[in-house]
Amino acid sequence: MAVAEDVLDKVRAGMRGLQAPGHFDKVYKNECMYSFDTPESPGGLYVNLKTWQGFGEDYVELDQRKTGSTLYLHLLWKRVPIPEDELAAAAAAAAAADAASKPTKLALGTEGGFAVEPQKDYTLDKTAALVVLQGAGQPRLRVDLPCADLPELVINVINAIQAHEDASKQEAVSAWEEERRVSRYAEGLPQLDSGRKISPNPADWRCDETGVTENLWLNLSTGHIGSGRQFADGSGGNGSALRHFEATGRKYPLVVKLGTITPSGADVYSYAPDEDDMVQDPKLAAHLAHWGINMMQMEKTAKTMAELEIDMNVAYEFSALTEAGAQLTQMAGPGHVGLVNLGNSCYMNSVLQVLFSLPEVAQRYAAAAPAIFESAPADAAGDLPTQMAKVGLALTSGRTGKPPPKPKAAADAAAAAPAAAAECDPMETDAVDAAAGAAAAAAAAGAAGEPQDAASLGGGAAGSELQEANSVRPAAFKALVGKGHPEFSSGRQQDAAEYLTHLLQLISRSEHAAAARLGLGEQQALTPSVFGFQLEYRTQCLTSSAVSYRRAMAASLELHIPLEAATNKEAVAAYKEREAKRQRLKEEQASAYIGADSSLDAISDPAASVVLLPGDSGGGGAAAAASAAAAAVKSGAAESPVLPVVPFEACLNKFTAAEVLDDYVSAALGGRKSTASRTSRFASFPPVLVLVLKRYYVAEDWTPKKLEVEVPMPEELHIEQLRSSGPQPAEQLQPEEAAAAAGGGAAAPAAAAAPEPDPAIVTQLVTMGFSENGSKRAAVATGNSNAEVAMEWVFAHMEDPDFNDPLPPPAAAAAGAQQQHDPEKVSMLAAMGFEADAAEAALTATGGNVERAGDWLFSHMDDLAAAVAAVKGGAAAAAAGGGADAAAAGNRSQLLDGPGHYKLLGIVSHMGSNTACGHYVAHVKKDGRWVIFNDEKVAASEHPPLSMGYMYVYTRVDGPAQ
Repeated sequence: MAVAEDVLDKVRAGMRGLQAPGHFDKVYKNECMYSFDTPESPGGLYVNLKTWQGFGEDYVELDQRKTGSTLYLHLLWKRVPIPEDELAAAAAAAAAADAASKPTKLALGTEGGFAVEPQKDYTLDKTAALVVLQGAGQPRLRVDLPCADLPELVINVINAIQAHEDASKQEAVSAWEEERRVSRYAEGLPQLDSGRKISPNPADWRCDETGVTENLWLNLSTGHIGSGRQFADGSGGNGSALRHFEATGRKYPLVVKLGTITPSGADVYSYAPDEDDMVQDPKLAAHLAHWGINMMQMEKTAKTMAELEIDMNVAYEFSALTEAGAQLTQMAGPGHVGLVNLGNSCYMNSVLQVLFSLPEVAQRYAAAAPAIFESAPADAAGDLPTQMAKVGLALTSGRTGKPPPKPKAAADAAAAAPAAAAECDPMETDAVDAAAGAAAAAAAAGAAGEPQDAASLGGGAAGSELQEANSVRPAAFKALVGKGHPEFSSGRQQDAAEYLTHLLQLISRSEHAAAARLGLGEQQALTPSVFGFQLEYRTQCLTSSAVSYRRAMAASLELHIPLEAATNKEAVAAYKEREAKRQRLKEEQASAYIGADSSLDAISDPAASVVLLPGDSGGGGAAAAASAAAAAVKSGAAESPVLPVVPFEACLNKFTAAEVLDDYVSAALGGRKSTASRTSRFASFPPVLVLVLKRYYVAEDWTPKKLEVEVPMPEELHIEQLRSSGPQPAEQLQPEEAAAAAGGGAAAPAAAAAPEPDPAIVTQLVTMGFSENGSKRAAVATGNSNAEVAMEWVFAHMEDPDFNDPLPPPAAAAAGAQQQHDPEKVSMLAAMGFEADAAEAALTATGGNVERAGDWLFSHMDDLAAAVAAVKGGAAAAAAGGGADAAAAGNRSQLLDGPGHYKLLGIVSHMGSNTACGHYVAHVKKDGRWVIFNDEKVAASEHPPLSMGYMYVYTRVDGPAQ
């Protein structure tokens, strides 16, 4: 059909400035810049032919008004259902494949891992058209494509956009699994010529020391077959393989697990102290051939370590945290929108769900989204306020831009619910899909502003469609926040607590620079101030009794878990004993009971396998539980792990307990070293308090470990008694603090000699692999206390821009106040929103480098006034002034102090051996009801993991901020 001439005139009028995108240009044709509308949304997606950016129906006129462009490529995709007979055949084939390929690795989206892409029950009917926008209220002109009547330039631009890969499209990284490094001992591994050849028949394998036939490891250097180490729960082996490594002078560290050898690889472990972990052996085939094992002919006969982790860790922890086995009710609509896992992005999803449940964050970004979009720069994908508003608006409004699911899908999900509840996979049961009508009403709920409940949850393709309708893909947000960061820009799993800290730093920078856009007044607090608080450290010299006070800003509080304070030590010991007995039964291939244990003899049914968890009544109380546990030992049945239970009060006591500092440099003793006692208290309480339980740590051999422990957390928290009281009249202050208190101000510190880093501490840190300058900064920053404290400081400040910079000369701080800087550099920093004195201090701290000065300012946003005062020689005065100095300096990072009374809002939980692998979920309390957010799955929570969380977010119950 020919195009009318007047329409072609409009097209020609809008052609000026058009050019086809090149290979390295960015084209956004799959998602709206301001919302999550896609070509599948009811209104489709409009791609600006000049900027190559896509916009949904609600925002295309905004873009037209801002850019003046009139020509848009309109993409509209509609779903066409696949015939039921074809769908049934495909589903049957998929079910057969699933049954034959049970997950074999703790991974998501890879071969052998858990699937992430549901089966589609539709195809896409794609249409495209050129649309001419003539302004608000004017009719849109539409030309269906392809159309030969259009100008050649327009056709070329449209074809280039359609052929171009979308800018947000990432590599298929949607997998998460623990990475294994290549062993440094694999190259040049010594192999003894003992003449031994290992039989390919698994029935012939025995431990050379004990004769057991399970969990066997072959030493690749000596040919010795030994039993593996005992697991944390008591199962596993007897450790003869490790004993052999020790007995042979610790010279032959690499062992391979027999039964896991296949043509594609095997489980290889290194006993070397500097590795002591699962590793890769690139020359495994040759090393096995030395012992007569043809790797290409071997078949798997034993569980890999990843499979054992699934059985032991995931089966219990994953079920507990995601509430597997519970028939949950899906939530949809405003405040109950899921976030799709982009591949190892569950840490980000969990943090965002909690973050946007805070009224302060939702109000600043979601409620202000129209104004933020109106003022967004041309590169909206690179603007953090825009991306925050985009994600926040979707989560709080319920508008996902997805087409509503077919009514039949909702009915199918409702019908499938009973079966799904009975036969649920641990990976799916936490939030199985919505039932009749819930997700079908989600779109309407977004407009109505009410969350929608489903009667029950189902699974399968229909349930997947319902989940899809109530979730969005925050790919642009992830790319922006991770840009330039070595970890968060990768596809690897990350620490959610570290991500929150990183995100708050970026928000602080963007809000400071874009204060006018966000409508922030000079004294209006930045979003990170909601989390910011001060800790006060009181240090008393035990020789002179002189006291010093120091305050430090923080955005979260890490709490150590004292295992020695567990309240169920007897139950844990009994559980470990039962596990040890089970292991001995396996090793001895026994079929009866162990020894003459009277508790076992009391069981009349040796086949009993019912195991009661702590707290279950079972009708017979503790006696019944003990009998059932004993029966489980006799039958060899597994039972749920009994974890140590540590009261939350014990964690708080650990935080407030006095810490002894050796080699403390006391000014009251003329700079001589002494022993000191240090205590920590809150100097202020923030509106939002984030508590991080230190479940994960680095062991002495530098391998990441996890504390398997329960810490029951209170839903209401009263900690006002932990507020610091400051210097007391009867206390003798250290000389520099006494001078400051008497009015000496900034002059007193100038007289004191700058502290020198302890060479012993620096040497220890350098041998651990840290830079010399960073090690010196750590020693000075921690008062030369000890290497362990300095190392913790290093981990917390490795990302600081000046971490590897040399320490300033001793007189730098005093000279900084008189130092004159290039006015042009000061003006450049002041144009970014900083005060002139802060800009001068930053230039002083960075040797006059304006780029590094900008990084320094942004990295000290949470304690800018104190940092500026420290550079100018007034650190003591800044510590004494606290938040008042911050307000006087006019910076927006205020301390919003209030009473120490909190209620629990959210929990971020993690399952896995360390934070570099595994999976995160979030639980958030909304309108008095707990809700679980497991990526795109959102459901009402029946059993929130109050004792199993990693990060707890509390909101303050108070009056006005102080």
